[in-house]
Amino acid sequence: MNIYAIEFNKKAEQLKNAFLNGRSFEELEAEIAPCLCIEGLFAAFVAVCDRRERARVFRCAAPTLKEAWHGACRSATRFISGKDYNACWVKADIMRCSEHKSTESVIKEFSRGYNEMYRRGISFDDELLTALTEAEINGNRVLTYKKKTIELAQVNKYLSVACETKLNDLPDTLVLFDCISYFSDDNSVVHELYNEGLNCGRRINGEFDKETALEVITTSSEYLTMQLDLDGKFDYGYYPIYHKLIPNYNILRHASTIWSLVCAYRITGDKYTLHQIECALGYLVKNSFYKYKRPRDEENTAYIAELATREVKLGANAVAIIMMTEYMDVTGSDKYVKLCKELGNGILELFDSDTGEFFHVLNIPDLSRKEKIRTVYYDGEAVFALSRLYALTKEQRWLEAAKTAVDRFIREDYTRHRDHWVAYSVNELTKYAPEERYFEFGLKNADLNLKKIHDQPTTYHTYLELLCVTFELYDRIVENNIKVAYLSEFRLEEFIKTLFHRADFMLNGYCYPEYVMYLRYPYKIQGAFFVRHDGYRIRIDDIQHFCGAYYSLYRNYEKLDSLRRSFSVTEDEIKVRS
Repeated sequence: MNIYAIEFNKKAEQLKNAFLNGRSFEELEAEIAPCLCIEGLFAAFVAVCDRRERARVFRCAAPTLKEAWHGACRSATRFISGKDYNACWVKADIMRCSEHKSTESVIKEFSRGYNEMYRRGISFDDELLTALTEAEINGNRVLTYKKKTIELAQVNKYLSVACETKLNDLPDTLVLFDCISYFSDDNSVVHELYNEGLNCGRRINGEFDKETALEVITTSSEYLTMQLDLDGKFDYGYYPIYHKLIPNYNILRHASTIWSLVCAYRITGDKYTLHQIECALGYLVKNSFYKYKRPRDEENTAYIAELATREVKLGANAVAIIMMTEYMDVTGSDKYVKLCKELGNGILELFDSDTGEFFHVLNIPDLSRKEKIRTVYYDGEAVFALSRLYALTKEQRWLEAAKTAVDRFIREDYTRHRDHWVAYSVNELTKYAPEERYFEFGLKNADLNLKKIHDQPTTYHTYLELLCVTFELYDRIVENNIKVAYLSEFRLEEFIKTLFHRADFMLNGYCYPEYVMYLRYPYKIQGAFFVRHDGYRIRIDDIQHFCGAYYSLYRNYEKLDSLRRSFSVTEDEIKVRS
């Protein structure tokens, strides 16, 4: 037995002790047996991962739980010894409940939900020889979600590797099951995992705290810095089930990604992060497109150019301003003041001061009009940028345009969009135009949407941004004793509890090792964030939104936590009112 096998056996012993928790196998077996649909058959799964490639899973079904556990461990030990395999991560699952369901009903069930979101294990036979855990099924795309069916060829593709067996036909009835699960990390620390529902497979951290926020900000920003090429352009993203590159690029998302790195730098002070920020900024500046041929020292009208699609987008100008003003504030620099004003001129050329509307997309190089409305997000981004420009220059034209635009948001009830950029824009605008109608609108943008936000089954990372930025607005109202009549209607308790619920729930998109060990190249993505319902998509702007949300929470954590503790209702008792 080599050193790796010895280390694995130590981890396996720790995991076994976690499962048993002072009981015998026989006692645990007696608890589980009544919940199993196949009498006298128990199953155990042991997944091992060296961090470099997708985990290998060893399974065993046997008449006793003890036999099943030791059988799975023996198979894993033989593999580790034979391949000289370093099992840095070990995840163990014991089947705790099961039921028979028709294949047709299972297909209907997962077809109604989001991709990669069916969270139960499946066995295609009653002997459990083809039993696959939930993590295997989703990490290897065993179910063909997009076609809303179970394809025999797709199932056999994985079974031939995982179980060294194949099916001649799909059965009419499947065995669905859930597991008790534990995970052992690089340092042999054992983590209990959630074993059902949308949290399934993630470590149980307990109450969300400031240290968790700092951890995910730090690792996700480190991931982003490592995605930057020498020319200052990011590797845009991956679909990590098969590690398929996302080939297109988006200069707006490039700018917003830099913004999240600047925010992370405020916290970490990491010099390498600052270096990468400045490298990425250089790439953005090179993509500036000027309307007029003027001397360098004269103010111009500028746009951020999307060269691949030969267009300029309102949102790109706006986010570039937001990011550069943040950078200058952090570093004490005035390097980009002129460019920010020129980009602001570009925003005003797309603004109708009579209606408060923005035009969204132009063609380059002729700057002809291409698309009046592309996404509601551009409107909020533009107002946020205009408010930042007012703070930078004190020129009234920026503030007046921002106010006119938000007046339209109010008239047209932009609260229905549940838009985080609207939250950012109103929070920023009210620093310089502290008018009651803007405060009321900002509070309503969160308050009227609490139930939808709370109950959202996907991580939907922008919702936490919306809540955290709205808290900054609320806090300023209270701290400065600003008269806002709607404050008496604002459901603070539900708001705070929804915020912390989303903060914890969004960790279902964090690249914990117990998640990424089932994807193709775990080491490439550990510490980032993914979007499960789009094939575990990992894209720079997704990470930006996650990082930005937790940054805002981290900055205000003490106040938020104090409010959380002032309410006696526990998280399990949250009932967000419609």
